[in-house]
Amino acid sequence: MSKPINPPLKLETVAVPLFHRRALYLIVIGPAGSGKSTLVKSFGDWLERNQGISVSYVNLDPGAEYVPYRPDVDVRRFVRVEDLMRERGLGPNGALVASMEELLLRRDEVLKGLDSLNSDFVLVDTPGQMELFLFHEVGPSFSQEFARRGAACALLLFDAVLASRPSHVVMLKTMGLAAQLRLGLPTIIALNKSDLSLASRASAWLKEPERLQRDLLDEPGVFSDLASHLASLLDRFSFARRIPAVSAIKAEGLEAIYDLVHEIWCACGDLT
Repeated sequence: MSKPINPPLKLETVAVPLFHRRALYLIVIGPAGSGKSTLVKSFGDWLERNQGISVSYVNLDPGAEYVPYRPDVDVRRFVRVEDLMRERGLGPNGALVASMEELLLRRDEVLKGLDSLNSDFVLVDTPGQMELFLFHEVGPSFSQEFARRGAACALLLFDAVLASRPSHVVMLKTMGLAAQLRLGLPTIIALNKSDLSLASRASAWLKEPERLQRDLLDEPGVFSDLASHLASLLDRFSFARRIPAVSAIKAEGLEAIYDLVHEIWCACGDLT
């Protein structure tokens, strides 16, 4: 086992009510295809292997046909999109929306499963369509319940394909701030699929704010100046300014996510 890169997470420093065993909840959100479920599996394995941390898994996606981890709490026990399609004669989109309504109604049953967990770290996988969780009442509702049971933060995961231009990086940062405000939780952003060749420029923009600003001004289009000013504003108000590039498939960059989560709850709380 490799030496831990950080001391154990000191959750006792977080002023939240105590239920059963205190745990840290990481809610993974992101657009369809961003690699949320793969990241949950990969990061959970990494935590157990490299940090000696016990991990539990929660699946909040009623439309998932397959998840690569074994859920300790699985909402598909209570609601499935395919069942709603058949029983109510709904199309895929209608059934997805209805599944969020049903999940909210059966929230207490899901939370009962959470209270039986006995682990240090709880990884929460969310619906493939980010807007279903983020902009429906179900997202903020569950997020606040996680925060009541321990220390909770969100991880907004994006595919590197979505950061092919400097203005796209600004858009991702904007979505991170929107998620933070909507869920009421400290939110960090990570760029997945960093092993792809197109991710190299995005990684440079993430590491060098000055380069991002310079390339924003060189980008054609009427919104480049707006994006430049917005980038400066986001750096002032976003919870985490660092955006790590990771590869869920290759288990690369996961220590950067751990560092950010750890810093949220350490005594200094400095994410800059």
